[in-house]
Amino acid sequence: MVVVQVEGEQIAKNVFERFRVAIEEFDFPRVGQVTISSGVTRILEQHAIASDIVGRADQALYYAKENGRNRLFSYEELLANGTFEEVINEDDIEIF
Repeated sequence: MVVVQVEGEQIAKNVFERFRVAIEEFDFPRVGQVTISSGVTRILEQHAIASDIVGRADQALYYAKENGRNRLFSYEELLANGTFEEVINEDDIEIF
């Protein structure tokens, strides 16, 4: 997991896309070419629950893996275009 603080979602996506391309273009010793898939999400709440943040990014990551690999997807974009449907469970309690 990587957290970046930037001025907007597009800048964050650009950072992670540059990272994805750098990994793809690097010739790793003994392995050769390696690719990565990434999922990103915004942290909107000041006191957000870490498991919720990671869960959203994870959903976008698995969507990337299932839809061609070596790609980057944003949870919020997948929500906006109807790929994902947000489920809010107000009755759930998590104890840590």
